[in-house]
Amino acid sequence: MKWISLFFAGLLLVTACNTGKNQEQEAADLPLDQIGKQPVGQAVIPGADSAAAVLEVENDSYDFGEVKEGEKVEHEFMFTNTGSSPLIISNVQASCGCTTPEYSKNPIAPGEKGMVKVVFNSAGQVGKQHKVVTVSSNAASPNTLLHLRGEVKK
Repeated sequence: MKWISLFFAGLLLVTACNTGKNQEQEAADLPLDQIGKQPVGQAVIPGADSAAAVLEVENDSYDFGEVKEGEKVEHEFMFTNTGSSPLIISNVQASCGCTTPEYSKNPIAPGEKGMVKVVFNSAGQVGKQHKVVTVSSNAASPNTLLHLRGEVKK
């Protein structure tokens, strides 16, 4: 008898927690002029319209070759905003603490160029290296990856 009570209590809990909407309910919640314009269940990508900024990197990879441990490698990744809205870089993050990025903080107008400068400190980094720098922005593709490769010799 006790297990029957537990079964019904569990069933009640599952039924009460099911608050998801089906496709008909979602379509009914749309304003009349929006029904049928976007398939239900598809995400809207911010900035994916024709008026978006576009971050186009001249070369997203730099091979610094071989360096001796302790040397610093500097490289500037150049890019152009080929979109039709100002490009705003919100963050630039390196994959490790040995790589330090600097970047254009001002909005980059359509057609204008910008750069991300990367400094790699090879101290304690012996062997083949592949460092990734992630550029976050308001571009149609919000994350752009830059690659720094090479080998550090003892």
